[in-house]
Amino acid sequence: MTASTTMRRLRRTAVLPAALLASFTLVACGSSSDDGDSSSSGGFELSLDDCEDPDAAAKEITDTIKVGYSAPLSGPIAGAAELAIQGYDARLKAANDAGGIDGMKIEVSYKDDAFAPDKAKANATEFLQKDKVDLITTFGAGQVAAIADDQNAACVPMLYPSSSDVRFTDIEAYPWTLQFLPSADIETKFIVDFMKSKVDDITLGIAENATGSGVAMAEAFKKSADAGGLEIAAETEDTDPAAAATKLKAAGVNVLYHGGVTGTCGVLDTAMARVDFKPELVVKASNCANAAEYLAAGQAADGAVVPKYLKEPADPEVADDQGIKDYLAQVPDVTDPNNTITVSGWMAADLLVNTLQQAAESEDGLTRESIMKASRDQDYASPVLLDGVTWKSTADRSGGVSGFGPFAWSAKDKRFVSAGDVISVD
Repeated sequence: MTASTTMRRLRRTAVLPAALLASFTLVACGSSSDDGDSSSSGGFELSLDDCEDPDAAAKEITDTIKVGYSAPLSGPIAGAAELAIQGYDARLKAANDAGGIDGMKIEVSYKDDAFAPDKAKANATEFLQKDKVDLITTFGAGQVAAIADDQNAACVPMLYPSSSDVRFTDIEAYPWTLQFLPSADIETKFIVDFMKSKVDDITLGIAENATGSGVAMAEAFKKSADAGGLEIAAETEDTDPAAAATKLKAAGVNVLYHGGVTGTCGVLDTAMARVDFKPELVVKASNCANAAEYLAAGQAADGAVVPKYLKEPADPEVADDQGIKDYLAQVPDVTDPNNTITVSGWMAADLLVNTLQQAAESEDGLTRESIMKASRDQDYASPVLLDGVTWKSTADRSGGVSGFGPFAWSAKDKRFVSAGDVISVD
């Protein structure tokens, strides 16, 4: 993939297996928070009075559904982003191959932002003003922050960006923005509770990434730690992993939270091993799920825990899981179908397909307004979510998963393995 704009028109190319086509018919079934009416907005109301073009927000979409995606096609996390995009594209291709949304195909236009918020803002301006997209998405909390004001003023949905910044869970302030990743405050509360259940006498340390995503996660963790009665003995940025590991070791930290971002997670583990620093427990943000990083870290990453909500395709226990079979049937050409980042990208698109179908079935038909309303009315059990977990959103609850399971990296098995039961956070 190049750094230039990439346009992908995902058209019908093959006949899908009957079992896979059957799975598509289940996409909208029981997927809204009101089982009695899948076209319901769940009580969420939007005012178009402040929109730059109210008529455009209410206009029915009858041809192509245009998605603008500002993504780090180059830069520090391009490799991980490519995995997510491959999963995303594969799910949308499957939807289009199955007939699209009431016959309308989904078209994704990519623009490179190199993981720089200012470039994401420039990309969004083009998407909104020139390309006239129906919805927009991006990768990273800093990018969401750069785009959100303009996108809300334009009343163009930003749906399921890879971000968890607590600021954008304020539905009144950002009614047209809905993030995909679990809200940082909910995720970090789960992490604090898990830490307290595993270690009695905690000396707590934090290593945070200096990006917008990392800072947002670290700030949320500090609030959750304070609410949970935990004092922070040491905190540091992970920009210089060796210096961070040395500082945390000197402080006697025995439980560590790493608010890392994809591409930086395993590097800190390697640095910790080099200075012989091995806390009793290391827990990382849920986006620290790229297996390639832990494989590179080797034994140093063994035991690192990540809160997860997605199934592990390589887990022998899910080999006969129909959802995983359907997922794998859709991703034959991706680089690493077993990587959680690929699965996450696929699920973001799966959630989008469900939302679009729900909006299309509403009384208003498919409009930007109905798409946003449908996005605020989800209780969707995607086939790649852990059993018992759904992705939920309501008029009062910004979106996110309903539960987590702790998973620890196993250097021996070269994958994440379950470290406890799924716990509801809803």
